Amino acid sequence: MTHPVRGKLEDKILIELIEADVDIGFGLVDEAKSYRASGQPELSSRVLQNAEDILADIERRLQRLGDSESGPFRLLVTELRKEIAALDQEPS
Repeated sequence: MTHPVRGKLEDKILIELIEADVDIGFGLVDEAKSYRASGQPELSSRVLQNAEDILADIERRLQRLGDSESGPFRLLVTELRKEIAALDQEPS
């Protein structure tokens, strides 16, 4: 059985990691857009792949939280997923 205080601390750390990853994910999308706009599609693709990897990390971490803790992240994750997909579908 998990100690209640330890469980809450683990959840708090997990939430902080998710928050940081969400910020990083959106930052990577912005960076990928910049590379694409400046005529560097290879770098854009590489950075976009990093954003996709961050998104996968976020989704794995959210699975470890309960619905009440993960709920506030759902809209952000959906928006990040949409931005990645939109940029991925744009011609280079």
